[in-house]
Amino acid sequence: MTQQIQEPELTGVRNFRDVGGLPTSDGRRVATGRLFRSGHLAHATETDAEFLASLGLHTIFDFRNGADHALEGPDVELPGVRNVNIPLSDPADGREFWRLVRDGDLEQLRSILGDGRAAARMANSYRGIIRTRTAEHSRVVHALAEDSVPALMHCAAGKDRAGLSVAVTLLALGVEREAIVADYLESNAPHRRYRVRRSSA
Repeated sequence: MTQQIQEPELTGVRNFRDVGGLPTSDGRRVATGRLFRSGHLAHATETDAEFLASLGLHTIFDFRNGADHALEGPDVELPGVRNVNIPLSDPADGREFWRLVRDGDLEQLRSILGDGRAAARMANSYRGIIRTRTAEHSRVVHALAEDSVPALMHCAAGKDRAGLSVAVTLLALGVEREAIVADYLESNAPHRRYRVRRSSA
């Protein structure tokens, strides 16, 4: 019997969780300790890194792009773990947006994202990642099926790009859509949210 990984109190890694235990349409459940998701690992503390190393990870899939890496830094290195960077968004799409989030005033952000524009932006982004990044998703699913588990998938916040990749993987495993949506929405919990480092200037 597979033992559920106890969710840790990670200090420098947001939104970490084991995706195991979700029900499939044929009555089975996804094995625990095989697939994890989180925000980026660039700010992982020494204790965080020790916990992550204890999971016996084979592969870390990092879906951030170059702009994310420049903003947050590279992931901490874990001994014996393969790091695979598969950007799922164009750096140009995010660089200016995150500059505005960090440096822009609230009125400017409201003018850009208010009146439903933020939701439309996210919906268009999600559609693009699903429709145009099929080769990247195929690469991840094939790697998981061949030799890459236990694996951790992450992007910046561990919600959008990682969430979509986890969803594609769970669909391939036959997980019920309602369970996939519920897992995705777990990222909205206050203790999981991504903290934006705003400029002091």
